Amino acid sequence: MILLNVLLVLAVASVAVLIMIASQDLEVQRSTRLRDAAQANAYARAGELSAITVLRRDGLTAAATDNLSEPWAQLGQQAVAIPGGRFSLAIEDEQARFNLNAMQSGDPGPIDLFQRIGEALDIDPATLIRIATVVRVAGPLTDDSLIVAAGVTRAELDRLAPYVTILPGTTAVNLNTVGLPLMTLLTRDAEVAGKLIEARDRKGYLTPADLAAEGAPTLAGTGFTSDHYRVVTTVTVGDVTQALDSRIARIRGVGTVDVVVTDRRRTAG
Repeated sequence: MILLNVLLVLAVASVAVLIMIASQDLEVQRSTRLRDAAQANAYARAGELSAITVLRRDGLTAAATDNLSEPWAQLGQQAVAIPGGRFSLAIEDEQARFNLNAMQSGDPGPIDLFQRIGEALDIDPATLIRIATVVRVAGPLTDDSLIVAAGVTRAELDRLAPYVTILPGTTAVNLNTVGLPLMTLLTRDAEVAGKLIEARDRKGYLTPADLAAEGAPTLAGTGFTSDHYRVVTTVTVGDVTQALDSRIARIRGVGTVDVVVTDRRRTAG
């Protein structure tokens, strides 16, 4: 009986020790995860800050053009090793796409372009009318929630996404960053669009003279600069992965340039 009691005491003591060790391990894991999360967040914010810095500098030193040969476009970083993990950064010119809010004014040019985009993607005309109506009635939009509420499906919006965006005001499509499919719709001529892209690839940028040389001297709703960008920084430290999705706007003044984050969304894994 005495031996049984001793064994019982030893068993209870062993369990208590195991519980203490497990608790300590859990606390260590929690502390490690919190440390890794803080470090990942710091790297992500540093990526965002680097984009803000380079866009401000670009706005001051090269105000006449925003093109894919400039430092801001070279900021993108494939996944590279950092202490304890990986870091990557992607930067996108949001004015490389058609701004749905351009239709709010009711001008026929933007509405016609949107209709041609929809036709090229084989989107139901009723869906295009529904989107244009929401913009006209409730715009300027800040996101697509009202469009979805009006009955447009996510699948339809996903098909439109490579061509359209939602930005403040009536921003122009940047001919220095737009892709060939949308350039073709803008020019209404695949051959002219191809020649413009070739000239841009060769020189690094386009000018009004390039458009005139290819027989497209005026393309309504277009320009050669951008002030809206999206930056996605993805960081993994230890077992923690964080993605910081930032929308950045550049505000130009007389001799001044301010760059602000208009939206910031973080996802963690």
